[in-house]
Amino acid sequence: MTYCQPHRDDDSALLEGLRRLRSCAILEMDGEGMIHGSIAGVDALYGYSGEELRGRSFSCLFSRADQERNMPGMLLARVREQGVEQSACPLVRKDGTRFRAALTLERVMPEAGGERVLMVVRDATETFQNQKRMRQAQESAMRAQRMDAFGKLSFDLAHDFNNLLSVIVNSLDMLAARRAGDEGTRRILELAHSAVERGARLNRQMLLFGRGHALVPQRSQINTLLEASLGLYRQVCGDAVEVVLDLGAELPEVELDAGQLEAALLNLLGNSRDAMRGAGTVVLRTRAETRTPAPGGADARFVRVTVGDSGPGIGQDIRDTVFEPFFTTKPEGEGSGLGLSQVYGFAAQSGGMAEIGTSALGGADVSMYFPAARTAAG
Repeated sequence: MTYCQPHRDDDSALLEGLRRLRSCAILEMDGEGMIHGSIAGVDALYGYSGEELRGRSFSCLFSRADQERNMPGMLLARVREQGVEQSACPLVRKDGTRFRAALTLERVMPEAGGERVLMVVRDATETFQNQKRMRQAQESAMRAQRMDAFGKLSFDLAHDFNNLLSVIVNSLDMLAARRAGDEGTRRILELAHSAVERGARLNRQMLLFGRGHALVPQRSQINTLLEASLGLYRQVCGDAVEVVLDLGAELPEVELDAGQLEAALLNLLGNSRDAMRGAGTVVLRTRAETRTPAPGGADARFVRVTVGDSGPGIGQDIRDTVFEPFFTTKPEGEGSGLGLSQVYGFAAQSGGMAEIGTSALGGADVSMYFPAARTAAG
């Protein structure tokens, strides 16, 4: 007698079918949502036996927040009105864990026993997470494109601005030489020179954001750099601001421009001081992290440097725009809008990235990520 071996594709289809059954459940309810029994999958999906659910309201499968919003009642009302209702919402298993569910409720009219509602529940957590990751990747790519366009514009503007500054400086020097003995003219020229120097600083920030400023990277240990500059950081923040170092252990070395790192941190510390109105707490934190630097890229090791404060924080609605040049939350005349763009540009030009969030102190949390330096073996 010859036995037929099952085809491997048939095995795969069978396994996939079993997996789908384990992620699906069917409940039978009356028109008020009382569970009369289960047809399939309740054990595997919810952790309940069919008898445990019998006689209970199907609202017990919803989170407390959805129960308070009367979501179960609204679903039943739509089923009574339309005959069929589909929805996606979080449900709760017997052990209290939540999962993303796709629901289909259908009103049926059996010959005896009155109105019934069948509810088919499918675990859609994996699909939901995949869609969420895809949206995040698309948003990240669009943000990167927008920031790149801003960077190119800043780079072009900075070069044009630099040419104008050169003309102004030369003209001021010529006037100073001609009116050397005039005290009133000398004071006016000093003010003009101060304005030109401020313009030059802004120009350097624009060049750095546009990745047109040459960095001088050196192999460094970030914790050592922060400890050496702690006195300067405290001086910048003022006596009423407590500056705390929270340094991670055994961080890998990085290759970066130490001078530009200090400039970026002074920018962030100044922002924190201003946001807290000169009084509060700032934490400088370092950690080693493994991250994916770009959608679809491979994981890489980074050193994260974070400045977090106890100020009012930055709203979720503007977090995607704070790194763009000339954007500022400060009153008119108090900020150039280039400080955070300089931070972003420095991190990006160093091969890393910058992010903003909420600190453990409740205020803003700005992080720069720098790639770990290659070891001799790697």
